[in-house]
Amino acid sequence: MLPFEYIKSELNNFITKFPKTRVRYENDNNSNTHSIEVVPNEIYRLDKDYIIWEDIFFDAFINEFPNQNICFISDDAIVGLDKIDFELCGKEYMSIFNIIPNACSFNLSTNINILSQENKIQSKPKNGDYVQLTTRPDLITNLIESFKVNAIPQGEDNYSLAA
Repeated sequence: MLPFEYIKSELNNFITKFPKTRVRYENDNNSNTHSIEVVPNEIYRLDKDYIIWEDIFFDAFINEFPNQNICFISDDAIVGLDKIDFELCGKEYMSIFNIIPNACSFNLSTNINILSQENKIQSKPKNGDYVQLTTRPDLITNLIESFKVNAIPQGEDNYSLAA
């Protein structure tokens, strides 16, 4: 098994055990370093079960792949991830992107188009292939409605007067 496959498998298990988390992974081939960002920060820093999990995972990974490096960070780290290879979210992970179902199943740095007439979310990754996710029509409608702005109802002259 390759390091990437091992990590991805373990992180899939991780988000099941820690459903309120999101993990993002990046591999730096030049330094043989695998970086994993864990959020929210409260779990990364304070959750005793997470700290034990990370320690066990770290030891197991180094034993399995002694020529590789692995590091864990959170979203407040001085260094960050430059190119995210994959991202996973637990079922209870809360973020602004939870209004879009399955938002964590693709790279959020790509272009995302919401197609209201088709009730689909479409993402165009950097490689040019489209990923399309079907969602519940009411969520898309609610999302689109929340962005509409009607500052002045038609037929009403409700302008502020200058002094």
